[in-house]
Amino acid sequence: MRRSSKKKKKKGPVLLLLILIFAAGLLAFMRTSYFDVNDIIVEGNNYISEQEIVEHAGISSGMNILSVRLDEAQDRLSTHPYLLEVDIERKLPDSIIIRVHERDLVGYLPYMGSFLLVDHEGRVISATAHMPVEGLPVFQGIKVENFQVREILDIDNIQIFDRIKYISKSIARNIKKYAPMEVNVEDLGNVTIHLNNRFVLKVGDTEGLDYKLEYSNTILEKLYSKEVGGEIDVSHGEKAFFRPW
Repeated sequence: MRRSSKKKKKKGPVLLLLILIFAAGLLAFMRTSYFDVNDIIVEGNNYISEQEIVEHAGISSGMNILSVRLDEAQDRLSTHPYLLEVDIERKLPDSIIIRVHERDLVGYLPYMGSFLLVDHEGRVISATAHMPVEGLPVFQGIKVENFQVREILDIDNIQIFDRIKYISKSIARNIKKYAPMEVNVEDLGNVTIHLNNRFVLKVGDTEGLDYKLEYSNTILEKLYSKEVGGEIDVSHGEKAFFRPW
């Protein structure tokens, strides 16, 4: 019995020493460049650049992947005005994946020399002297009395706002590449779209708008490479008219 007790006493310090050696080796290995962040993958972004998302998260290449505080990076990104949801995960040994769900941005409303960026709920995302997100239309003809950033606009004629959501989606599907553009919705039966100060699209009412804008795109593809501008009337659907300036 005594011999067995002595053997156990001898094994105890040896085992502890081995554990300490292993832990020290593991710690040293974790601090090597093997766990440095080499790849930061951003998924789900459309309006916000990958670089802006990474910088806002506070993550950079060369950081030790195990020392990156994912919860803190996620909290920082959740403050970005264009983002609704954020999820960040590690992919060992050297990758960080950032998945974002952006707000559904509709376009801009002019207001006293500034531009109000609004989403599909009618919420004001920002108010700036310039247009921070390219490709979104400016909607003329909507009267805004007052606003609060991060609050939903109080608009008397909600039908107009429902229409501009539809118009914005149709523009994104068909003629976004011709931005910047202004859309006059003061008269919903006679909507006009000004493209880059070169062309004016007369689309009439918004019935069949996708077809009208798809049709407009086929015409613009032929005209855009030429030194020409003018009015394209697709308000009659099947028939289109081009009137050069």
